[in-house]
Amino acid sequence: MLPKIIFTLLIVSTISIIPAFAESTSIIAPSLQTKVNDSFVYTSDGIEIGYVEADLDSISLIIQVSVTKTTGDMTVTFDRGIFDAKIGGEDDDFFIIADGEEIQFEEEKNEIERILSFSIPEGTEEVEIFGTSLFGESFLLAIEEARLAGIAAEEKAAEEAREWLYANQAKMDALMNAQNIEHEAALAEEAAKAEEARLALLEEACGDGTVFLDGECVNEELIGPQPEPIDSGPLINSIFAAMGIGLAVMIILWGIGKARHKKLSVVESSNS
Repeated sequence: MLPKIIFTLLIVSTISIIPAFAESTSIIAPSLQTKVNDSFVYTSDGIEIGYVEADLDSISLIIQVSVTKTTGDMTVTFDRGIFDAKIGGEDDDFFIIADGEEIQFEEEKNEIERILSFSIPEGTEEVEIFGTSLFGESFLLAIEEARLAGIAAEEKAAEEAREWLYANQAKMDALMNAQNIEHEAALAEEAAKAEEARLALLEEACGDGTVFLDGECVNEELIGPQPEPIDSGPLINSIFAAMGIGLAVMIILWGIGKARHKKLSVVESSNS
């Protein structure tokens, strides 16, 4: 950066014609840790300059002043190689504020210099002049670089997102399937509960003389008398009782037959 500034100063010293009555002072550049001697050329009436500082972040010159009259007048000459205002290669307007308030100015310019003339009231302490390029630093270039850096960052983030999705597609599909199954099961359960509740409400809503049949209340006269439910308890008891009696009869008959067989055996033994 310093060689660039030195080269610029050489240009100023060779092609800039400073009026004999003009004064000059250094521009302090804190961010460059340097100052550029005799780079701020001006004439003034009722204005004393304390210092001139370059703000490369806002591309502006900050001028500390003391106004000794009711109204002070100043004319500043800028070499275009040091300080300029351009957009798209065309000259743009400078912007000047005094203690935070915008002030009007007149301008003369040529291919080498731009000359600004303005007045400031008594009590003013600081004047700031904004342009687009200062000591080779360009505000518009910085904006463009920031814009391009933002686009590059967005593209990188999008590419990383695509790579992550590609690498985890199987997991994502399995997770989605599991979620779909759970969702469908939950919907089915909710539907079953809703249907059960609906049928319960319909059944409760059936009035006298109606019965709940096939999801609706039907007049009992239309469907005829319903068969009484059969109590299976007595039938089962009768079956078991019959089985018990049959078993007892079989035992008695077996006993009688056995006794008769024994009697026949005794008679045959006596005859022998």
